[in-house]
Amino acid sequence: MGYTNLYNYTSPLSASLPSQSLLPLLNALLKAQPALKSMILPLIPRPTLETAIQALAQSAKKLRDAYPYSNALPPPHATTSTNFGFGRHLVSPNQATYQHSSHNTNSGMRDSYILSRLRPHISEFVSACFSYLPYFSYVSTSSISTTPSSSQSHSSSLQTLHKDKSHPAETFIFLSALTNHIAAQPALTQTSLVPTLFPRLLEEWNAWVERVDDNVNRQGGMFGRETVASWERELDGYADAKGFEGAGMMRNVRDKWVQRVGWLVGRIGQQPMDV
Repeated sequence: MGYTNLYNYTSPLSASLPSQSLLPLLNALLKAQPALKSMILPLIPRPTLETAIQALAQSAKKLRDAYPYSNALPPPHATTSTNFGFGRHLVSPNQATYQHSSHNTNSGMRDSYILSRLRPHISEFVSACFSYLPYFSYVSTSSISTTPSSSQSHSSSLQTLHKDKSHPAETFIFLSALTNHIAAQPALTQTSLVPTLFPRLLEEWNAWVERVDDNVNRQGGMFGRETVASWERELDGYADAKGFEGAGMMRNVRDKWVQRVGWLVGRIGQQPMDV
């Protein structure tokens, strides 16, 4: 029985919920009733990339819309297209406007008040991120240290069940969408999201780089040139983005990618000089 059917048995209300909301709800149920994990987890099918991307987009939009006077902010460019292939899928970060004011100075609203309005939407976005991450993760379950402790066991179990089911290009699309949604939020929202999400997100990005490195440099695998070029553009965009709280951390990911597999697009990372 899939998770949609499972909820059809609960009530007409749950049956009418959008499919993107069901996985976070099931995760909340398992968090409240851990004893149900062994029975429910095997019943939850792996969500498609499209489902995961849509869930992130809906949650990110709610968070963005909750920001006071958000209609006055420049429109974000972190929207996804309907093409979920392994090529280019998002507007390049270096074309995006990431810089937002932390609050509207004309409104006289304090940051603390704005954050109080954003807090439930921040929690919802974080929950959606952690709900879908295990399905596109290459992080070893034994090394996860930044998932909230109350759900760490659940996340590890999901990753064990769905280990190696995600193609590296598919994982890139998911991680890129998540990073874009964080970067497209106003600065004040980013200051709340980055400490909560970025430690785990960086683990995922680094694990992805290592997977691509292993695939190409040790297993003899290859990826299409346009796919790799799109990775290069996206990673450069994050590393160089203005007004993005996570730019410095993503610069390290980009540099690691260049050193490991940059040769795929004729790019060689700088090596430390001998003293």
